[in-house]
Amino acid sequence: MIRIIAGFFKSRHLKTGKDRTIRPTQDRVKETMFSILGDIEGQRVVDLFAGTGNLGFEAISRGAVHCTFVEINRQSIEIIQSNAAELSVLEQIDILDMDAIRFLKSSEGADIYFADPPYRFPKLEQLFDSFLQLPEGTTVVLEAEKELAIPSSIQSKLTSRRIIGETSLNFMRV
Repeated sequence: MIRIIAGFFKSRHLKTGKDRTIRPTQDRVKETMFSILGDIEGQRVVDLFAGTGNLGFEAISRGAVHCTFVEINRQSIEIIQSNAAELSVLEQIDILDMDAIRFLKSSEGADIYFADPPYRFPKLEQLFDSFLQLPEGTTVVLEAEKELAIPSSIQSKLTSRRIIGETSLNFMRV
């Protein structure tokens, strides 16, 4: 099981399911991520490739007013629904069963987008292009393998990059 590390739901555990292809963000990585983001109270967030909903629920615990979870795996969607019910935050979330890139093309905007695609994601270039279409001033946090090469088209949007073990956290302001 994974846990929420700070905020209103601090130390509450989240269900993860049995699918070993889902890699919830580790506590140390989450601590670094939210430390860099700072205060997110009142923000609207999107958790792309949501998996268990770990990042979105952490954001709600820290004061985000709404989270849209975007996920295509049926088991993951059920886990997110179960975790939301357990935390009594169903009114603060939307869960969309759709491809993250398709969602980004039609997104009306949020303050922060968390993206944790599968490692070696084959549509990474399309994902980066989709980030560039988001409203100006939007923050994007991309969690990826540490070897990830940031394309030149996005380099100027990169505000911070941290390596934690085998993981890179890439912060962008589009």
